[in-house]
Amino acid sequence: MHEDLNGSASGGPPRRLPVDPAWFEIAEAGDGIDRITEPHVHPYVRANAWLVHGSLSHVLVDTGLGIASLAAGLASAGLLDRPVIAVATHSHFDHFGGLAEFAVRAAHRDDGGLIETAGDYVTLAAGTYPAELVDEFAAAGLPVPDLLVDALPTAGFDLDGFRTPAVSITRWLADGDVLDLGGRRLEVLHTPGHSPGSICLWEADSGTLLSGDVLVDGEPLLDALPRSNASDFAASLRRLAALPLATVHGGHGPVFGSRRAREIITDYLTAGS
Repeated sequence: MHEDLNGSASGGPPRRLPVDPAWFEIAEAGDGIDRITEPHVHPYVRANAWLVHGSLSHVLVDTGLGIASLAAGLASAGLLDRPVIAVATHSHFDHFGGLAEFAVRAAHRDDGGLIETAGDYVTLAAGTYPAELVDEFAAAGLPVPDLLVDALPTAGFDLDGFRTPAVSITRWLADGDVLDLGGRRLEVLHTPGHSPGSICLWEADSGTLLSGDVLVDGEPLLDALPRSNASDFAASLRRLAALPLATVHGGHGPVFGSRRAREIITDYLTAGS
């Protein structure tokens, strides 16, 4: 990596940040699923993306912030050997930023409107954050950081000019829809609460749940964000608790199993009762 100077939104001295062209970290997560993360992104918005491999197509579950080209990163790793269905589990900016790079872009209608009109939804430097982002940090009990990244993907990257890319949805998903990849099938579960249009993808044959931010380990379940609803969240978790879960791939944090999933769900429901 080398350092790059980038201007300050406040007109102060330029920032000195390293440049790391290898923006994404891609690792096998088992059972034909790859985990994609952005190591240089602030932990609060460092979301997981998951590439689920099928014999006919792949499903890409979430797409990160859109700071660097996810499609190029996957191609360089030899992972774009089949058509890709890119799915946004919900409308929070850390999960759909790279969606525009893929021809098939899917989401639930209750969140799709925000994805299609993102515009100036999120920036990367304090002083330019929208009110919604500041509210999210407050709801999570976290200080507002000066920057959402500690490096740049390319020399000369416009840190202060970045905005979350808006993108049109080409495929609307509803509860009970099935994504057939060839050799494996993912069922759409509408699980509102974190946001109105939050969804999970469920593979019954393997007991695998791709849960977005509805069920994560290592950080609190967020039900007090703008557009969240605690009552809906509880109902969604009760629905997930009834599934024969084996493995959960969350929108943040590590992969975890059935026992840990039930602990997280029980703790949440008990605290809210």
